[in-house]
Amino acid sequence: MLQPYFHKILNAPFCFIPLVSVLVGLLFPVSAIIFLLFYTQQTLSLTTIQQLHHTQPLLTIIWLAPIVLGAFGYILGKFVIIIKAQIESENNQKTTLETIFNTVASAIISIDQKGLVTNFNKAAERIFGYTASEVIGKNVKILMPEKVASQHDQYIKDYLIYKQERIIGKQREIEARHKDGTLFPATLRVSKLKIKGILHFTGVIDDISETKNIMAQLNQAQKMEAMGQLAAGVAHEINTPIQYIGDNLHALEANCTDLQALILKSRQKFSEFSADLQQEWNEWEEQFDIHFILQDTPIAIQQSLDGIEKVAGIVQAMKVFSHTNNQSTSFANLNEILKNTLIISKNEYKYIADIETNFASDLPDIECYGNELNQVLLNLIINAAHAIEEKKSGRGLIKITTEKQQDTIYINIQDNGIGIPKAIQDKVFNLFFTTKEVGKGSGQGLSIAHKIIVEKHQGQFYFESTEGEGTIFHIILPLSLAKTNTPYLEQ
Repeated sequence: MLQPYFHKILNAPFCFIPLVSVLVGLLFPVSAIIFLLFYTQQTLSLTTIQQLHHTQPLLTIIWLAPIVLGAFGYILGKFVIIIKAQIESENNQKTTLETIFNTVASAIISIDQKGLVTNFNKAAERIFGYTASEVIGKNVKILMPEKVASQHDQYIKDYLIYKQERIIGKQREIEARHKDGTLFPATLRVSKLKIKGILHFTGVIDDISETKNIMAQLNQAQKMEAMGQLAAGVAHEINTPIQYIGDNLHALEANCTDLQALILKSRQKFSEFSADLQQEWNEWEEQFDIHFILQDTPIAIQQSLDGIEKVAGIVQAMKVFSHTNNQSTSFANLNEILKNTLIISKNEYKYIADIETNFASDLPDIECYGNELNQVLLNLIINAAHAIEEKKSGRGLIKITTEKQQDTIYINIQDNGIGIPKAIQDKVFNLFFTTKEVGKGSGQGLSIAHKIIVEKHQGQFYFESTEGEGTIFHIILPLSLAKTNTPYLEQ
């Protein structure tokens, strides 16, 4: 029954330390009594103890030892309680800070004056792909592109010597390097702090690849919307005069036919008159070149009608391209989308490559975001033309095929251009990665196309390429966005 109370006493510094102190203090008078009894050769009894206290006044003073030590133990217990509370508070604060440090979404990296990493939180491990043990103690340059890494040590030296705070406390956009060597956009804010008088730098880093991707998609969508509005406006403005010209050409064609018939009848009629009149008619025909007019005018009119028909086809393609709704799904025929896209992009390939199409005749309409598919297909066709142009080996060939297999549609776009080097094939779909010259490519097209096909349309998007021979892009789309039964194909 006493065990719980005893346990409380042992675990309470305020009780335990004074109790121990009193017990230690009791050792002094008890030891003194035992020593005096042994020295005077007396037996232990209450009477002899009383006599010893009368004959030895100092013994009474020794009895103050338990009281003094008990008071000391009481004060010490108080201090122990205060110190223990402070230690627990500091431990709790440390635990809280460590929890925040390791659960915050931003990468937090601390370095010393030599550029060596001293702290590397969990978010940094996730963002950069390294474990803390792989980075701590090493130069922070392993997290930077080569161009920046080569200058970083000098930046620190300049700060330590000249105290130039060019980047301290300011947020800026940088490129960071992942463990696998890929670069990604990030924001960085650097702050300085002193720990035990030693200067350290702490960087807070956020990976903004997704934000950049969203901005790129939004920018691309805005461009497509602007292009659509322009195309709609141009198509509307061209449509009416083209109709006038077409109607007038048809009227001219009918009039020309009537004039031909009239001239033939007049020629026959004049042949019945005198030789002089017939000769005069022949001179008129020769003077006004009637033979050439009768032969060339129908051809000219027909060629003009053919040209008007082509312009009308371009106008219709522009109208379809501009009226596709990109906010919601609709059912569309991929063959028609490809035909319209080829018309729109003709200026990009007409002097570079021939187009060979093999469109499946049984292709059903599919549920899709038509505007986004226009964007993907337009980008792939233009890329194919650029790859052929870059190869510089004469006129090339772009093959486009469509095929239906069960509940899916397959689209293949193949070119015999320069191809994609094997060393960079795994980076092709990375945002902002491009092999084109500055100003000719933003590195957004294929990344956005991959998101549109894979994420938005629940499809598959991959490629096969041989350097120097060409590339074929494969697009696999479900008929309905609600389900897809096509097994994943390894890229």
